[in-house]
Amino acid sequence: MLNAESGQPEKPGQLVDHFFRHEYAQLVATLTRRFGVRHWELVEDVGQSALQQALLSWALKGIPQNPNGWLNRVATNRALDALRRDRRWGSLEEADEPNSATDPTDQPDLMDDLLRMIFVCCDPCVPPESRIALALKTLCGFGNREIARALLTTEASVAKRITRAKQRLREEGVEPSELDETQIRDRQSHVQTVVYLLFNEGYSSTTADKPIRSELCEEAARLALILAEHPLTASGSTAALLALLLFHGARLEARIDCHGTILLLKEQNRSTWDHRLIREAFRWFRKARNGSHVTRYHAEAWIASEHCRAQTFADTNWANIAQGYDLLCQIEPSPVHQLNRAIAISHRDGPQAGLAAFNSIEPGSLANDYYLWHATKADLARQTGDVESARASLQTAWRLAPTNAERELISRKLELLAEP
Repeated sequence: MLNAESGQPEKPGQLVDHFFRHEYAQLVATLTRRFGVRHWELVEDVGQSALQQALLSWALKGIPQNPNGWLNRVATNRALDALRRDRRWGSLEEADEPNSATDPTDQPDLMDDLLRMIFVCCDPCVPPESRIALALKTLCGFGNREIARALLTTEASVAKRITRAKQRLREEGVEPSELDETQIRDRQSHVQTVVYLLFNEGYSSTTADKPIRSELCEEAARLALILAEHPLTASGSTAALLALLLFHGARLEARIDCHGTILLLKEQNRSTWDHRLIREAFRWFRKARNGSHVTRYHAEAWIASEHCRAQTFADTNWANIAQGYDLLCQIEPSPVHQLNRAIAISHRDGPQAGLAAFNSIEPGSLANDYYLWHATKADLARQTGDVESARASLQTAWRLAPTNAERELISRKLELLAEP
């Protein structure tokens, strides 16, 4: 149950869970800015410890008026105690002392602490393949499995990337407070990728019993808004990114029914789409046209806008959507983008044309571990009358599907194939 005034969960356990999922990354970012990247592991430890203490203390004494401030104070004190116990505190140079002038409630002029830390993760000293993994793990709350899925790699590789990234940042002495305008602009595209992947994990989660994690989508949209509004990072690409996230966010609630079942686009009740968000998305999409070059976010926002523009599924302009995927495949070639292009072509030109487009794709590892590859193949085969091929592909997709809801959706399709 939520508190009527604050909108927060009333029970201490629920509130700590809320903070762990929503505020832990912000807590780590704020404390890392104060104590330095060299103490990153310590900051993570005291952040988790503060949340554990909150679970016990708030159950006995009640929830404080400012839970966020309480967590910051407890975590800060624990960090200071740990430094003193390790006998590092007395030998620290003045330049190494935590910045006591930094108030956790005082957001820096440039951007908030969490976004600053994502820029730190994208420092040039960090190997390119490690930057996004570190940001997603430490600041966005992703598990190794989620990161591996987002980056199309293995969990072991993700763990190595994160360890390597933290080591390089400590060796180079990189700090959030030292970011300058040139660094912000140079790293902008990498940060955009982190925000994009954060939203994707929320929109289509790898968590087995939770196909949608709306809190991740909301956080990604918040970060994208900061990027789009700040003079240093405002650009056509950030406006396009924000528009894309808003177009998808507007349809988020309609993707799951009251039983937790995934609803396909043609099954969704479009009256439940958030039309206020759609209007805001179109406003940012118009701003995106002022950029100097077209990015993948422009192409994807164009595609999403066509879906939001259609009053019904039958009204969808598949010709425009197919052109959007043509543009996307030119800007950033990817078998995933080609897969979606094949679906659009099947709607525009018929299932045989879509299957031909599908068969022309070089899938790489997708054919081994990407369930949507096999689900798409099954849909195209079914539409062309090849029921046996469709059934075999759906069975493979069911085995590879990451969530219970996605497996249930595939099971529904298998049941339809069995009907006369």
